[in-house]
Amino acid sequence: MTRSTRARPAKAPLSEEAVVAAALTILRSEGLEAVTMRRVATALDTGPASLYVYVSGRDALLGAMLDRVVAGIELEPVDPARWRDQLGTLLQRVREALAAHPGIAATTLADPPPTEALLRLTENLLGLLLAAGVTAQEAAWAGDVLLMVVTASVIETDERRAHGRDDDGAHAAKLRETFVGLPADRFPLIAGHVAQLVAGDRDERFRFAVDVVIDGVVARSTSWSR
Repeated sequence: MTRSTRARPAKAPLSEEAVVAAALTILRSEGLEAVTMRRVATALDTGPASLYVYVSGRDALLGAMLDRVVAGIELEPVDPARWRDQLGTLLQRVREALAAHPGIAATTLADPPPTEALLRLTENLLGLLLAAGVTAQEAAWAGDVLLMVVTASVIETDERRAHGRDDDGAHAAKLRETFVGLPADRFPLIAGHVAQLVAGDRDERFRFAVDVVIDGVVARSTSWSR
C-alpha cells in the first residue's frame, strides 16, 4: 500500500544554515568534488533550484562553507607576553579545522569572501604579529605567508589522503629507499644526509616552517631598527 504524504515525517525547513550543514557533511564523507548543488539538494530531499534562494551558486556555497569552518576556530585574546605561543596555537587550530574538512583549504587559494569569521581571524592574526613589535607592513605580509604555510600543509595532507599515502612513516620509508638508492657520486649531499631529509612528521615540519617565518620577520624587524 502506498504510504500517504501525511504519514511521512515532515522535512526540516530549508535555510542557509541547513544548506551549508548538508554541504559540509558531504564534504567530510565524500570530498570537495562531491559538493554540488544537485548533491546537496538530494541530501536535503529537495530540488537544486530551491537552494538558490539561500546561495547564489556553488562558489557562494563553498564560501559559506569556508566561513562556517573558520567561525568554529577559537581565537586567542592577544597577550603581548605570550604572543608567540598564542600565534603557534592559533595557526595549529586553523590547520586542524581545515584538515578536518578535506578540500576546503584549496578554496582559500582563490578569492575567499571577506566574511565576519574570516575578518575576525585576520584581525586576531594581525594583533598577535603586531604584539611581536614588528611594523604594520611586516605583520600584514607575515600573516599572508603564515596562512600560505597553513594552506600548503593542509593541501599536502589532502593530496596524500586522496592517494592513500596518509601514513607519515610509510612516506618517509619510501623517500628513504629512493634516496639510499641514489648514486653517491652524482648526489653526494642527498646520500650523505638521508636521515635529515626524511626526519620529522608533518606536525614537526609544520612547526618548523612557522618558526622559520616568525624568526625571519622578527630578525628582519630588529635589524632595520638598529
